[in-house]
Amino acid sequence: MRSQPAFHESGAPALGDLMDVLRRRWRFLALNVIAVTLLALGISVLLPKWYEGRTVLLPPTEDDLGASMVSKLMPRGFAGLKMPGAPTLADVFVAVLKSRTVADRIVRRFDLVHRYNVPDAETAAKELSGHVKFRVGDEGTIAIIAEDRDPKTAADMANAYVDELDHFNKEARTTSAQRTRAFIEQRLDVAKRDLATAEDLLRDYQQRRRLPALSPSERSGAEMGAQLMAQRSALEVRLQVLRQSLAENSEEVRRVREELAAVDRQVATLPAAGLDIARLWRDVKVQETIFELLTSQLEEARIRETRDTPTVQVLDRAEIPLHKSRPKRKVVVVAGFLIGLAGSLAAALLMERRRGRLEPV
Repeated sequence: MRSQPAFHESGAPALGDLMDVLRRRWRFLALNVIAVTLLALGISVLLPKWYEGRTVLLPPTEDDLGASMVSKLMPRGFAGLKMPGAPTLADVFVAVLKSRTVADRIVRRFDLVHRYNVPDAETAAKELSGHVKFRVGDEGTIAIIAEDRDPKTAADMANAYVDELDHFNKEARTTSAQRTRAFIEQRLDVAKRDLATAEDLLRDYQQRRRLPALSPSERSGAEMGAQLMAQRSALEVRLQVLRQSLAENSEEVRRVREELAAVDRQVATLPAAGLDIARLWRDVKVQETIFELLTSQLEEARIRETRDTPTVQVLDRAEIPLHKSRPKRKVVVVAGFLIGLAGSLAAALLMERRRGRLEPV
């Protein structure tokens, strides 16, 4: 009678008995491993091939989005700060790329409802999310990786995400510039009326007092008086702000009160007529300054509104891939070999155990 393999109490065979099983069942093991490996090879051949298109974007800067876009998408107060853990512009770009708006446009552009053979656009967008990846590199670069069974479509899809990101950024920048331009135009109309009113008041005062046009020296004196009045107004505002957070006897409040008192003494030395002229002249100069500032801002807003420069910089544009990304044939074959080996060994041990139970020792 042939000796039977001995098993430990745990059910696992000893190493020597395992080698004995391998010698006795080697043909069974070899045939099963070969069969499973060949089956895995066949499956890897029959599985559909997928290709990856890869586009890499340079790290975005504030100039790519524009200041208005940065202030809108970045958290308030953090647009100009670099804090650990705070979202970067690359994170903002990735958020846009992952948005439903961009996904819907990609679905329509490539007719993914029919391509993925799904019932509606919402399902196609969910399917698309499994075939596209966005990665931010350590240098701030953004990699867009899209896969499809057709290599050309994979490359086109990766590049399409760049186009959609640029389109979204331009649209947001233009919309913000339009609102800014409309607001500045309204404020400019008000500034024109305020400037005309200030000039009329100055002219009427001169006519009532029968004062001649100001000479260069008198204009210089009026400007100095206007500067004193403006300085006094600024100090009053600053004092009010300080009093809301500091005690009345604090050093900062005391210093501002002393400065305000010094300006009041200078203003008191101005003659009554000179004081009136200074006030009126100050109003005219203030309105002129506001008008000039708004005019320059309006031109800047108009330029930003009509600007059509790209908002993203492409480092590597996706090219048609020459090799498939999956399935990995070697991985499938190796996995089949290991599964066949483990399964065949387990089956051989089970047969030996059953044989031992049927035949007496």
